[in-house]
Amino acid sequence: METERTEPNWWRKTKRYSKRMAFIFFFLAFLLFVRIFLFQIYSIQGNSMYPTLEHGSIVFVWKGGFAISAKFFGTELLYTEPNINKLDLVLFVSQEDELVVKRVIGVSGEFYSIEYGRVLIDSKEIVENYLPKGSYTSEPNASVFLNRHNSPFLAMDKQGRIPPGYYLLLGDNREYSTDSRAFGLVPVEKIKGKVVFYF
Repeated sequence: METERTEPNWWRKTKRYSKRMAFIFFFLAFLLFVRIFLFQIYSIQGNSMYPTLEHGSIVFVWKGGFAISAKFFGTELLYTEPNINKLDLVLFVSQEDELVVKRVIGVSGEFYSIEYGRVLIDSKEIVENYLPKGSYTSEPNASVFLNRHNSPFLAMDKQGRIPPGYYLLLGDNREYSTDSRAFGLVPVEKIKGKVVFYF
């Protein structure tokens, strides 16, 4: 008659500890995957998006389909075509390597024009109810852009067509916003996600 073998107490504790460590490892790996590829929470710095967003506002950013940083290779990796629509709020990396939120005013292929304080896309003025009353959109100033000789951003003029893979981004607080008028049209690989919720 065979007797049932019992595992030593230390072995049972080791297995239990190993299971817990494996769970923690996979949970942290899942959180890292979500943070890199899918979702990010970001705190707004400054008032360039006022009144939509204020200093200290919290935004939830969807990153699915957008470029991820591959700094080991010194470049950005765009693994699919992101869904970016006009008037979306997007998170992107500025020329100073800072994360910034601005509004999409023009998309690839559209013809933009800034005249008399208004923004026209394909010869039609955009209705911008989110702007503070009395807002005036000044013409582009390439002085900031011209200091960056190897920048992937494209300088913009008073009018022009947005080339493929580029976007015209402006802040809602037009008179106090450093945006495409200063640093140029933004390449899609610099856009990291779309704001889906904020408070």
